[in-house]
Amino acid sequence: MQLVNELARADLTLTFLEEGRVDVPERITRDLKPGTVRLLTRAEEGDEAVALPPPDAAQARELGTALVKLATDLEARTVRVGETAHAEALALAALTAGAQDSRYRSEARPEPGELTVEGLSAESLDRVEALMAGVRFARDLVNAPANVLNPAMLAREARRLDTLGADVDVWDGTEIEARGMGLLTAVAAGSAGGPRLIRVTLPARGEVQRVIALVGKGITFDTGGYSIKPAAGMTTMKGDMGGAAAVLGAMRALSALRDRLPEGVEVRAYVPAAENMVGPDAMRPGDIYRAVNGKTVEIVNTDAEGRLILADALAVACDEGATELVDVATLTGAKTVALGNDVAALYSTDVDLTSRLKAGAEAFGEFVWEMPLHAPYLKAFQKETLADLRNSDMVPAGGSIKAALFLREFVTRPWAHLDIAGNALKDGQATGWGVGTLVGYVLGE
Repeated sequence: MQLVNELARADLTLTFLEEGRVDVPERITRDLKPGTVRLLTRAEEGDEAVALPPPDAAQARELGTALVKLATDLEARTVRVGETAHAEALALAALTAGAQDSRYRSEARPEPGELTVEGLSAESLDRVEALMAGVRFARDLVNAPANVLNPAMLAREARRLDTLGADVDVWDGTEIEARGMGLLTAVAAGSAGGPRLIRVTLPARGEVQRVIALVGKGITFDTGGYSIKPAAGMTTMKGDMGGAAAVLGAMRALSALRDRLPEGVEVRAYVPAAENMVGPDAMRPGDIYRAVNGKTVEIVNTDAEGRLILADALAVACDEGATELVDVATLTGAKTVALGNDVAALYSTDVDLTSRLKAGAEAFGEFVWEMPLHAPYLKAFQKETLADLRNSDMVPAGGSIKAALFLREFVTRPWAHLDIAGNALKDGQATGWGVGTLVGYVLGE
């Protein structure tokens, strides 16, 4: 579905019930709840639906989703929405709900084609279009099956950002190994295609004063390695690069909004990409590898691979001058036990960074919950090993916290970690979770 300035004809029009309006039957308004849409009339010239005016952005988002469902049921191709104070939130929710991925179907499913929202300013229109482009990009990456999207193809997709003014560099396995990224190299060792390190840069306007690094876990498929997953646990593992997709989607949106970047802010994305497979060269439990910052890690569980590739990427970002870092990863099953699939776990070493991430999430309608970096838990990764750290203690309790503490060992700047396990996929479809949060955080909106 595309957002347009105006429509010559609307198959479905949503109007908001004004106080005192008497031309709407009581059967329509009875028990009409905020955030819901009800069909009022059907006519040759177009159908009309009504809703209560949304008092806030959250209910506007609910209305956007409900409107697309009604439009789809009615097979309405064009949709017009009356003026509302929360036009941007409603429009973005409607576009998000109406974006269906039909690339892998023999016939595309019918869906609304065009949407116009009255009262949407030119600035808001640009922002909605940029955010939606980022969300679509992220969703397309996550939805792509692993036989289509491997690390090399992920890098090729990232190179599309070149055309939008971003600088894209890709390191292959030879360069990754030469630069001492032993953890990323180890995780990818069982895969025929090898790893990639994708770096995307949006240069600052004027002299560089801050460098924001967005780091996304890019495991394009995760078998668990020799600590192999059960069959049921492997079916959704094409989505184990949801963090990478969120970061690249955010860069896609920010590329279109470059004139709104704070002056002096350079934004970089780092995506360590690998497949976690089994094979004659795959890492084994008991192996010890050295990270790019010199720390050594003993592999206790080959299915705890995400923290390994992130550790190398975070250390590289710090070495290259990042002044603050945010990583995004589908990292631990323990996170879903604690917070479910709608709320992301937020860990941070910096109060101001935390506040800006929370504001970005709230503005976009995504949900985060701050979790503690309880330092004593790290001891579980430091004992009974010849290395500096183990990558797991095989104890599920506190697993999300311990994974975050492991990552903290590889950063030297203000840092935040978003564990989005469960957020990247819903009902078998990619969500694009995290794009809005990261864009809002970078822009300070």
